[in-house]
Formats: sequence, C-alpha cells, structure tokens
Amino acid sequence: MSQNESLPVSVNQTPSVERWLRVSAAQTDALAAIKQRLGIDIVQALKSGLSQEGEFFVYPLTFLSVEGSKKMISKAIFALGREILVSLEPDPSPKPLGVAVSRMQRDGRDNDAFEAFAIVLQSINDATDELLDSLNEELGEALVQTNAVLNSLESRERDFGVSDVVATQVELGTVEDLLSECIQTQLQLALVARQTLARLPQEFSHLKQLYHTLIDDIEGVEEHVHFVHDRVRLLQMSNNLALSVKQNQIVKVFTVLTAVFLPALLISTYYSMNFAYMPILDWQYGEPMVIALTALLALLPLIYVKQRGLLR
Repeated sequence: MSQNESLPVSVNQTPSVERWLRVSAAQTDALAAIKQRLGIDIVQALKSGLSQEGEFFVYPLTFLSVEGSKKMISKAIFALGREILVSLEPDPSPKPLGVAVSRMQRDGRDNDAFEAFAIVLQSINDATDELLDSLNEELGEALVQTNAVLNSLESRERDFGVSDVVATQVELGTVEDLLSECIQTQLQLALVARQTLARLPQEFSHLKQLYHTLIDDIEGVEEHVHFVHDRVRLLQMSNNLALSVKQNQIVKVFTVLTAVFLPALLISTYYSMNFAYMPILDWQYGEPMVIALTALLALLPLIYVKQRGLLR
C-alpha cells in the first residue's frame, strides 16, 4: 500500500488525484493522519516558510486568480516528497488548483508527485496570465477615460471635473497593487520551480525539460507583468498631467476674473476717497464717463488674454 492510499482523500469538494493529497486547515483528522504517517506538520510549516521536513520540501505560495468578476488572492502550502504531493489549501479551493486537477484527470494517467507539482505551478502561472488579461481590459477603459479627460481640455462638448480624474487615479492605484502582488507571485513561482529542479531525484531526470519550460513560462509572464505595470505608470502620469492642467485651468479662470474686475476696483477706490474738491462730481457727464472708462479698462485685459491665447 502506498503512502497516499492510507490517508484520507477528497478535500474542498474537489477530487484529489493519485499523487496529490489536498487538505484544508479545517480537516483536523486529515492533518493529524498526515503528521502521523508522513511525519510532516504542514500547519506548522505554514509559519516556517521555505523549509525541509524529512524527505519533504515545503513551499508556501501566495497567488492571484480571476473568479468571475473578482480578483482573488489565495495562499497555499505545498509539501513535495518523492511519492506524494501534499497541499494545505483555503476553503473553498482556489480556481488554479481546480484547473490543475482537471488537467491531470484529463491526461488519464498517474502523474508522479514532481510532475503533479509542475502542473500545479503551471496552473498558478496561467492564472496570473489570465489576471493580466483582465487587468489589461480595465486599463483599456482607464485609457479611454484618460483620453476623454485630455481631449476635454480642448473641447467644450463635455467638461470633466477633477473628481473624474481622481476616480481613474484610484482605479489605477488598485491595479498597481494587484500587479505588485503578481510580481511577488512570479518571483515565488520562479524560486520554487528552480529549487524543485535542483532537487529532482535521479529517477525523475526525465522531468528536467518540463521544469525548464515551466521556468521559461514563469519568466515570460513576469515580463508581461512588468509591461502592464509600465503601462499603469504611464496612465498615472497622464492622469496626473490632466489633473494638473485641470487645476491650472481653474486657477486661470479666477486670474482672468481678477484682472477684469481690478480696474473697476481701483476706480471705485479712487472715487470713494473723501477729497474736499473733486471736479468730476459736478460734471453732468461724469457718471457715464466713469462707467465707460471702467468698461474699457475691464475689456483691455480680456482682449490681451485672448490675443495671447491664454483662454485656450
């Protein structure tokens, strides 16, 4: 009887495969059986990080996935031995691990533990790539919004406010946080894949090419993450530019208004002085002349601003 045949199987409402035993923290009986028969305390391994317990190599992994319209962050612990792969998973099971099971069952053959682990890592890597596609779509919407804001600075069809720019900036900040998690995931995947490749027993040497291909795929997705991250940074810069220009436009409006009403303020200040004698007060055309002079002095700044193109 092999090791995995003596342990409880079937976890998280998802069937296990021959060489992959899946458990959750809530399954205390299964965890106790694993500790007794395999000599590994996988719950304690959660606190240890990358480590080795007996013949088992313990790998904690945090990864992301898209489930419906939600972006999920999951953490699982994998203990890889010569004959069996054990995983401690959240409940419900993350989508990438379910995909890995489907791929193994679709093959219709008994995957050994190291090959099963490679398929798990590949599924997690593919989930990151799927998430990037989803984020790219969101960035496309953010780009449309940013272009609309920038175009509105020259067009009068629709005027976007500061709140529109700020809302887009908040969305970009959320995407940037997810991308930071993606980078961390890819670094973890690459490290785990390389360490597993270095520790491949002689009887599994035929899997070296599989792990080399897996590492190349992980690095390819990591480059994709950096590309999307650069795109987010560019959009953030464009939004900051739009926000700055929008704020400058607001300041410009108040500056022009101040320039228009300043002559009237100066004239009213002059005529409010208590001089003993002011000849224009006795002139019958004094009031129309002051009104005309005030209007002329108010128009002069507007004409100057318009000719200089400062109202655009």
